[in-house]
Amino acid sequence: MRKTLLAAAALAFTASAALAHEGAHTNDNAVIQAADDALAAAFNKGDGAAVGAMYAPDATLLPPDNKLYKGADITAFWIGATKALTNLKLTVLETERLSPTTIREISRVQYDTRGDNAVHADVTAVVVYKLVDGKWVLWTDIFH
Repeated sequence: MRKTLLAAAALAFTASAALAHEGAHTNDNAVIQAADDALAAAFNKGDGAAVGAMYAPDATLLPPDNKLYKGADITAFWIGATKALTNLKLTVLETERLSPTTIREISRVQYDTRGDNAVHADVTAVVVYKLVDGKWVLWTDIFH
């Protein structure tokens, strides 16, 4: 009987802890949308360096050019991108909390190319945000 009560108590504790954990993350979409909005605002001001600073020190960027960018190369990529693209808009489609310090985002990415033959792009992205020093930063960024 005692084992049954202990098992029931453990199960109840685990279930309530899981629900509390889930409830604590119900605003992940809003948190990540705010981070995306800040990134788009910096990008649309032409500040690729500020965009690069929004990545974790150990981040990886995988854009459509099939190259893998890390560290300072991420900032260099975004500095170049601000010269080639404009009107960036990021929209969270869904988020999933992977751990207390990571959130996976699927988003819609829209932008226009610059130049005489400008093109509007509407693509998707998968981003893993990581909590570093109390701030959500991009850790893995894949878009196509």
